[in-house]
Amino acid sequence: MVTMLATVVQAWGTQVLVTDNSNGQEVLVNTNYSTANLAVRDQVRIVYDGIMTASLPPQISAQSICVQRVY
Repeated sequence: MVTMLATVVQAWGTQVLVTDNSNGQEVLVNTNYSTANLAVRDQVRIVYDGIMTASLPPQISAQSICVQRVY
């Protein structure tokens, strides 16, 4: 499993477009769950299997997406 720390750009249905914090690349994240709880600029931790498509933007399938809260 691979972990990505990212910033939410847009979320709809079961997909979310994020910017990877490590390299600034936009990535389309597919999941089996609703992304309605995600908001633009949320910081998220995404766990996925390490497979990323060569499309533009690249796509991954998330095992989990967790919002990183700042207190």
